[in-house]
Amino acid sequence: MVSKNSKYRHLGLQVYIFESFTSKIAFSELLMLDRFSILIVNSGSFSIQINNREVTIFENELLVVPMRSSYEILIMSDQLQICLLSFTPEFAFENSIRRPHIGYFEFFITKLSSKIFLKNKDVVLLIDLFKLLNSKVLRSSIHIFKNETILFTFNLLLYELAGMYHRSSWHISVKHTKKEKLVMQFITILEMNCRKQHSVKFYADTLLVTTDHLSKTVKQVTEKTAKQFIEQAIILEAKILLQNNHLTILYITEELQFSNSSFFSTFFKRHTSLSPSEYRLRLNFH
Repeated sequence: MVSKNSKYRHLGLQVYIFESFTSKIAFSELLMLDRFSILIVNSGSFSIQINNREVTIFENELLVVPMRSSYEILIMSDQLQICLLSFTPEFAFENSIRRPHIGYFEFFITKLSSKIFLKNKDVVLLIDLFKLLNSKVLRSSIHIFKNETILFTFNLLLYELAGMYHRSSWHISVKHTKKEKLVMQFITILEMNCRKQHSVKFYADTLLVTTDHLSKTVKQVTEKTAKQFIEQAIILEAKILLQNNHLTILYITEELQFSNSSFFSTFFKRHTSLSPSEYRLRLNFH
């Protein structure tokens, strides 16, 4: 039975803290196909088949279930208690401090489920961050910095998790597919060039593949197009630059390689519903 008091749905985000289950059906309903799921076992254990791979998770272990995974709960202990965070890729992309792939994006590209054994201090830290994130999303919407506190808490949790992931011996054995490697290379190059290079062709040429191949591969692995990645990176760069009141809109337009301020403003407003000036005014107001 899932308790109601610790569940919260917020624009592509769900947080569950110390949920207890006695039914495989109730547990299965928690893992949603359109979301990444990060699950910590507080007590008990379970076996799950994810994309034809069987994984058994015990107390103080963590499991990442990739989005669009086929899964089946095979066995679970009589008293299973977990903490779980699940979110859509859109939520992750929109709630990144700088770029969605810095530090932890590789963690979510692989289609292979990730199992990590956690030290006691890691369990305590992650649960505290789950609780902190839950408290921020439950905060009254009249708090003017609610979205900002959610953003920073979400990023803090994922960066801590990514650090644990990379330290784990399990991670060493991960072998990414050719497609996953190509996407990670694309993201790395995008990070270094997004201010100056806006075309899919530039990144395809750099990676020595065709534009069509890059676009199809990125879409298959991430369910977002290469163009969407580029546009999202540009918007995030624009937001960073707009935080500096000493930079004029004209300077930012030129820095981001737009032909004129009008074109930049139209592009920015299409993605944010605000003009660059309106976005800056809102930041200054807060």
